[in-house]
Amino acid sequence: MVMPGQLATIASLAANNEVVVGEITLVRLETLTVTLRLTYNAASAVATRLNLYFSPDADNYDTVPFAYFDVDLTAGAICQKTKVVDAPEAGYLRFAVQNRDVAQAVTNISAWSSLVRE
Repeated sequence: MVMPGQLATIASLAANNEVVVGEITLVRLETLTVTLRLTYNAASAVATRLNLYFSPDADNYDTVPFAYFDVDLTAGAICQKTKVVDAPEAGYLRFAVQNRDVAQAVTNISAWSSLVRE
């Protein structure tokens, strides 16, 4: 069963900030695909990252990402990247968008996940 869905839409994320955009359970998960779309400022110099944090119980999440990917940077452009994630067999994942640029905000952020469950 495929379960696509939007995790979040955020108007703007300030420089050097991270925001949680969603959580999922890994129960009966076969495939996880995550997409992040955003608009870089014309002066952006560092790619924005989607961090995935693991938890065995939905309360205690890792402080270091289980996995992550960067959205390729093209200053002033709308950029989008999709990644298939090799997720653990059980537990929970939390998704967080991290603007690693120390001077520029990113805007028009949308994150989606597509889950294939048994």
